[in-house]
Amino acid sequence: MGRLFGTFGVRGIANEKITPEFALKLGMAFGTLLKREGREKPLVVIGTDTRVSGEMLKDAFISGLLSVGCDVVDVGIAPTPAIQFATDHFGADGGAVVTASHNPPEYNGIKLLEPNGMGLKKEREAIVEEIFFSGDFERAKWNEIGEVRKEDVIKPYIEAIKGRVDVEAIKARRPFVVVDTSNGAGSLTLPYLLRELGCKVVSVNAHPDGHFPARNPEPNEENLKEFKEIVKALGADFGVAQDGDADRAVFIDENGRFIQGDKTFALVADAVLRERGGGLLVTTVATSNLLDDVAKRNNARVMRTKVGDLIVARALLENDGTIGGEENGGVIFPDFVLGRDGAMTTAKIVEIFAKSGKRFSELIDELPRYYQFKTKRRVDGDRKAVVGRVAELAGEKGYRVDTTDGTKILFPDGWVLVRASGTEPIIRVFSEAKEEGKAKEYLELGLKLLEEAVGA
Repeated sequence: MGRLFGTFGVRGIANEKITPEFALKLGMAFGTLLKREGREKPLVVIGTDTRVSGEMLKDAFISGLLSVGCDVVDVGIAPTPAIQFATDHFGADGGAVVTASHNPPEYNGIKLLEPNGMGLKKEREAIVEEIFFSGDFERAKWNEIGEVRKEDVIKPYIEAIKGRVDVEAIKARRPFVVVDTSNGAGSLTLPYLLRELGCKVVSVNAHPDGHFPARNPEPNEENLKEFKEIVKALGADFGVAQDGDADRAVFIDENGRFIQGDKTFALVADAVLRERGGGLLVTTVATSNLLDDVAKRNNARVMRTKVGDLIVARALLENDGTIGGEENGGVIFPDFVLGRDGAMTTAKIVEIFAKSGKRFSELIDELPRYYQFKTKRRVDGDRKAVVGRVAELAGEKGYRVDTTDGTKILFPDGWVLVRASGTEPIIRVFSEAKEEGKAKEYLELGLKLLEEAVGA
């Protein structure tokens, strides 16, 4: 990671780390990069999620862009994938998203985008950092200051998704879907998209509110306890929940069961690979071996990368990948948006459900069975050094270790991964196995090694 940027963009407490002054300078630095790359009057698309600090930071970033002579398309509040779509849709030279994704409401951040909507390349991030810290900005003359125009991206984004699925098949079955958009940016897209696809829709927590009054925007099982009961009580076919910037989609079946993101990713990947006659599936070391099973039955290859949707997106672009994703409900359709896309994922799941004629739980239960456990521990200090020590301890004990990202201990029937978070002061421990008891055993092993490493 650089001095500013993490795995994708920069993030922190709003008005403490991520201040208007910070956003102003970052906008100037990004605009300066574009100008020095030979663009006479660069065009930059920018949007924000619903966080209360979003407008403040967006306006400051825009001021930085204008001051160095960039023109700006402001798409307002929109999901991250819609803003990525807009960067390409409006023919921009780059883009920016003001968001902290799934983090609590006090956080915010800024993600910078390539012209194709993918996150900024590391080598270009390094140049932005150099300009940011040196203060060597390209200030425009008074009569060359940039201009701002506002554009709607929601309608073209929804229309583009509709053009990628079988709307008539969906209308014929008319699935009943309950939606929880966590008061985030998805409130402006997902309920409307599903209605236009022909679904019966009930929405909860779908009024935009950057305080996230209903729940923490992270769509994990703990935060979706009430939502699970709502889906079951209403007799819906399934439910879908999103995070604050709507780049992820997490599903609940008709029985109120929380479905791990690996499984819905597998459903989507199975359908896409079958439609394309194989190809390349890109995922991370933290994702279930279920994806290997899906790829094998579709004559497809699997590439595993470090954790991070930007890393997966780059691998998809560079290797002509067919479909990509992570275990957290993030799926990437590289020929549409080069980033996780919760709305596109949901539309594809709705299509799969409609065409199958089966219950949602049946679709899930037909997948090869794996058991998973996930937990995390707060660890202060150098977390990567701690994870490195876990690898050393595992090696000393004779385990087979993969250090692509963190420490992954491999077994014939499963694995355990110990990995430092790139956005929070925690270390995550994930385990998986064909048998539930083995998965628990592997999780306990990972936690034990982590405790030894912290105490070393």
